[in-house]
Amino acid sequence: MASIRALAACIGVDGDISVLRDFYGFIRGQLPPDPTGADVSVSLKRQVTRLEGDHFHLNVIQVGSDQFTDSDFIEIDYSIFRIRNIYEQVSLGVGRILHWIVTTEQADGLDTPTSEDDLRDLTHDWTVDNDAIDMFIPHNMSVPSNGGSVLGLSPVEGPCDKDAKDMNGSTCGLFGSEQTSRSFAHEIGHYLGLEHRNNSPSNLMCQSSKASSIRNSVNLTSSQGDNMHDHCFVTGGC
Repeated sequence: MASIRALAACIGVDGDISVLRDFYGFIRGQLPPDPTGADVSVSLKRQVTRLEGDHFHLNVIQVGSDQFTDSDFIEIDYSIFRIRNIYEQVSLGVGRILHWIVTTEQADGLDTPTSEDDLRDLTHDWTVDNDAIDMFIPHNMSVPSNGGSVLGLSPVEGPCDKDAKDMNGSTCGLFGSEQTSRSFAHEIGHYLGLEHRNNSPSNLMCQSSKASSIRNSVNLTSSQGDNMHDHCFVTGGC
């Protein structure tokens, strides 16, 4: 088995590393609590296996970063924990996770988006110049839609040239750990090429309003996996 340092270097993380913060990408440098009180654990062996196969990288961008609290960071870390387990179903790993900030002043109102156009503007105005999907998390997201709220927004089959389209990243709001983590994984699914599957209430790509369970409707099919493995941001194994 390759060393943790060698695998970290393979995914673009160099120098002295904290396993939980740098190798796994937890912003708090510790495991997040499960909302139900269930055990939360990670396995180095499983993460090594994931990185030996196809995987993709993420940039997690706090928008209105000076407003974020420890509770918000827990939601982000729980989303990171969950997305690895969800995508493991289709042998797709999550590699490097880097955290970035846009301050409230810099955001110029986009920390509190109120329309889908605001969300598109976020991904157009800021990008990270690397080989990872940009996931923007506005601190106070309130975008109405059909009597409810938009939980996130992402292009289907998002570009790897982040100057190619009006929407060059994914967005996800903070709505509590279970909802945030599912929306986080759902929007990444869109970016990697998946459409909605509202006739499959247990599938990750079923919209939350039609899903049978926010916690458990995270299934992915082999055909969905094949689709995502072909995305240009998915890289081969270490």
